Amino acid sequence: MKNMKKIAIISISVVVLVLIVLQLLRPKFAENAYSKGKLLLDSSRYSEAIAKFDRAIWFKNVPAYYNSRGIAKSGLTNDADAILDFSSAIKLKSTNAEYFLNRGISYRKLKEIDKSLADLNKAIELDNANPKAYYNRGLLRAGQMEFDEAVKDYNRSIELDGSNIEAFYSRGESRSHLNDFMGAISDYDKMIEGSTANAEAYKKRGIFKFNIQDFSGAEKDLTAASEMEKNDKEIFYYLGQAKSNQNKFDEAIESLNKALKIDNKYDLAFSVKGGALLKKGDFANALKEFSKAIEINGTFLKAFYGRGISKAMMQDYRGSIVDFTRVIEIDKNFAQAYYNRAVSKAILEDHKGALADYDFIISKDPKYAEAYYNRGISRMNVKDTKGACEDFNQSLALGYKAAGPMIKMYCGSNTIVK
Repeated sequence: MKNMKKIAIISISVVVLVLIVLQLLRPKFAENAYSKGKLLLDSSRYSEAIAKFDRAIWFKNVPAYYNSRGIAKSGLTNDADAILDFSSAIKLKSTNAEYFLNRGISYRKLKEIDKSLADLNKAIELDNANPKAYYNRGLLRAGQMEFDEAVKDYNRSIELDGSNIEAFYSRGESRSHLNDFMGAISDYDKMIEGSTANAEAYKKRGIFKFNIQDFSGAEKDLTAASEMEKNDKEIFYYLGQAKSNQNKFDEAIESLNKALKIDNKYDLAFSVKGGALLKKGDFANALKEFSKAIEINGTFLKAFYGRGISKAMMQDYRGSIVDFTRVIEIDKNFAQAYYNRAVSKAILEDHKGALADYDFIISKDPKYAEAYYNRGISRMNVKDTKGACEDFNQSLALGYKAAGPMIKMYCGSNTIVK
């Protein structure tokens, strides 16, 4: 009996000793598990990292452990759970900017905008020299279409850390939305010079160059993009436009055909191809391409307008009037549609109808010299000689020299009538 008591006492003592040793070694075990987890996290092995962080946290309640586990969970797109870990880290240490930053990023991913902004603001308040915080606030603001404010944040982020190429990319995107295409191009220059160039970078820079009418530069960048990415219809679409604007019509059509091979319902490509054929003087085929665009998109203003021009060039003036009228139904302020409809009406000797269109055009653009000239001709045809001469004089005053002979012939003077 005594021996049994001794054994029991010894057993209890051993257990107590083991517990004491374990308690003393807990920090070491925790740090060991945490270190292994960090290595796994750095290798993007998120699930394995989480298992190690779980073990670290079991041994010891340390804010950095929760933060790292939150990052791993976010890496697995489990941001709702990640937020719980970042919140635990903040509860244990509320003065750490990184914890607020990481929670703010997860809130942004979950589109909880107000919470994200509050956390990112707090991160900046705690550490106003943290480039990552400004960068992520820039992303948040850009996502809310606040591009001016986003650019300010990207500026500060780049000022603090000029090595973050993604910040240049994001600033370029926001600048493009502000129509600052030169600024956007300079940002993409940084990306491309920084050896991080990819098809998307060349594509975007090419589009920005296209928007400032640097068609040669756009062609060069879009060609580079097309060599890297052969299944992006937009690359070939803009490449076709850039070539067409340099009067390289056959090359433009070839690029647009590649876009259409990728997507045979690409209305924009059909329309631009029609435009290239129209400029080339192939009116019949231009009409076909515009018609294809219209079959896909029944409110495609530019396609109706292009088809109207094609019909007029083929002397189908009634057909052109139908298309120009459709353009005006879609956009009542499209002045050139009124102008071309007026010309077609005048050719068909509907001068009263033409006059109504010319009146509208001139009300929109009082310096449209050719419109005054053509209205003058229609006024002559409805026996309004006085009004016609006023229009011819105004046209000549605006620099349209063809009005001079009309003044001589019908107005009894080769000088401007006051």
